[in-house]
Amino acid sequence: MVTAAKKHDTFTPVLFYFPERGHRVGPARYGLAGDTMKKASPCLSLDPARIKALHKEVRALYRRAGRALPFRETRDPYAVAVSETMLQQTQVERVVPKYLAWLERFPDWEALAKADTREVLAAWSGLGYNRRALYLQKLARTVVENFGGELPSDPVVLRKLPGLGPYSANAIAIMAYGRRVAAVDTNVRKVLIHLLELPTETPMAEIQRIAELVLPRTGIREWHYALMDYARLALPRAAHRRIPPTSKQSRYEGSNRQIRGEIIRRLTVRKQVSLRAVAEAMGRTEEDVRRAAEGLEKDGLVVLAGKTVRLR
Repeated sequence: MVTAAKKHDTFTPVLFYFPERGHRVGPARYGLAGDTMKKASPCLSLDPARIKALHKEVRALYRRAGRALPFRETRDPYAVAVSETMLQQTQVERVVPKYLAWLERFPDWEALAKADTREVLAAWSGLGYNRRALYLQKLARTVVENFGGELPSDPVVLRKLPGLGPYSANAIAIMAYGRRVAAVDTNVRKVLIHLLELPTETPMAEIQRIAELVLPRTGIREWHYALMDYARLALPRAAHRRIPPTSKQSRYEGSNRQIRGEIIRRLTVRKQVSLRAVAEAMGRTEEDVRRAAEGLEKDGLVVLAGKTVRLR
């Protein structure tokens, strides 16, 4: 746990307040005095010494045991966007070979924008959540058509582009352009809650503000890599169990997602597949497969015509 070193007499600490239900904090969140302070509980004092201790602990671990990963060796915005899209809800070990193969097949925005949809889905096969592949291709086409092949560096602009949410937009801005913003995913959230002793129910918006407060002045890319590796290497199992995830992933085996994945896999090698063929191969009912196909159709991935499915 990070502990504060001796405080400087001339510094007034920044206070974060986590109000009990029903209390209104408003501007007092950052340390304004008054009755609101008395109502808020508990509070967290973050002075320069405590932030420095946080930096020292997290960075020391990264220097000792930080992972060497191919997407950490590049600042190319396209390669960074590919890796960040692949890493959403997918383990790093599964991403690395797919990332390298993808860049061989689609080396830049233009190549991906021009590619056949079946080819894109085939290259993505095995990563799951196939809509991410189509969002990535849609992003490529947007970058080529609207931005002259250059991905914007402003995270506010990035958030408006296909498939990029607040985290991925910030992560791309950091990893590709060195922008001084904070990217908070589930693991970074857990590290900050654990090391700064925040309440486990602290809202994500509050964690985002705290993450911005503790950003180092330099080395923003490495800082985020260090936080991610700290979550993997040093965060106690008890902390992983104690801090609830922001969202819970459903079981894959036997799920609707598994059927969706099988439909897409088959469509990467043939123009259309029948509901019956998928159902028999998976030991499921045709109705199960139809529901999965309807979901894919709703996502804009396929066209369901009678008892057959084809790519859109």
